[in-house]
Amino acid sequence: MSNQTWRNTINNNPIQQSIRQFLAKFPLKTHRSPYGVRELDDPRLYIWGPGWKSGQETSFDQECVKWQTFLKFSKSDFETKRSNEPLMSPSGKLPFLILTTGDVLVDDSIEKHVTDMYSDNLGRINEQQEADSQSFIALADTKLRNALLYNLWCEPANESITYKKYVGHYAKPLDKLLFQKYKKLAVKELLTRKPVLNKEEVNIIDLFCIYVTWPILLLIY
Repeated sequence: MSNQTWRNTINNNPIQQSIRQFLAKFPLKTHRSPYGVRELDDPRLYIWGPGWKSGQETSFDQECVKWQTFLKFSKSDFETKRSNEPLMSPSGKLPFLILTTGDVLVDDSIEKHVTDMYSDNLGRINEQQEADSQSFIALADTKLRNALLYNLWCEPANESITYKKYVGHYAKPLDKLLFQKYKKLAVKELLTRKPVLNKEEVNIIDLFCIYVTWPILLLIY
């Protein structure tokens, strides 16, 4: 039986015709959405939030704070939005920046955009200042991040706090599944820098960086 003959047999089937006639009484119509797309006045940075203190715009997440600080120092025009949903991001993690053009930027593309658009605001610094700046960034990305990851995800005493901040808004059992997923990712990242996770080493050396650098970052807000 040819394809055309097979189709004709199906189309001429009484049951098929009855179904088609019934559905014809309910034609599909396209209705205009009552909600229009809101154009952004300024770029919007989606972050984990709120912060550790009530009403604080600064995120509790180190990676989000890093980019908030960078945008603030560059005097960029931007607004923050508490998302707490990393799957909204193309990279699957927060933060991400949406421009007024609709473009979505993550990680290094945020830095490139700010450098291209606000290079004058960043100012010219000498070699010593540049070296100090790079050292501070490296400190935030290594020692500070190590300390936060360990104390948030590997310290049993802080488990309830971490749970509330990162997955407390999800329904059960999704909250538990995501908590374990994020914890595994945090431990995996730590092990790439430290082959053995030593509590005393992290708490004494890395945790010191929290009390030195974190207040500096919070002062900008």
